Amino acid sequence: MEAPMTMDTSDSLAILREAVRNELDGKAMYLQAADRTKDRLGQAMFRSFANEEEEHLHILQVQYAEVNESGDWVDLDAARNEPRDPTLVLFPQEEGEVKEIIPEGASDLEALQIAIDFEKRAVRMYEQAASDADNPTAEAFYRQLAEWEGTHYEILDNSYDYLANKGEWYFQELEMPMYEG
Repeated sequence: MEAPMTMDTSDSLAILREAVRNELDGKAMYLQAADRTKDRLGQAMFRSFANEEEEHLHILQVQYAEVNESGDWVDLDAARNEPRDPTLVLFPQEEGEVKEIIPEGASDLEALQIAIDFEKRAVRMYEQAASDADNPTAEAFYRQLAEWEGTHYEILDNSYDYLANKGEWYFQELEMPMYEG
């Protein structure tokens, strides 16, 4: 009988690099969506998600550095609380490049659909990484990322349905249209 396949450090680093790229693309996508969305509350939601993707990016970069240096995983809270290090950049050549993910002229619904599809792929990626992890800290780390992206997915999906059917933006916490005031 074959021994179960274990994930070595190079596999972990490859998955973390893919996750970092995903978060970079997610941040770019949400900033583009905020710029292209007509409704200011929709813009605020997309900017909020871009900020969250930036936080995820920081956590992933800290984790990558730790796994790369020691082969060990740090728990999510420790990674989150690590001070930001501007030299901790995995893809410096891409810093100035911004991939167009939300096309110019995209409607609010089109921007939402692109974001929904993006988050659905992210959730699957992180769930698969958690399933493949042979380290409990790595598994918990990926499950938390999947949960965060799943929350984005749910809010985006609710917003899409509400905007498509009611013509207004949806605010998850209050379960009512988004209004300022």
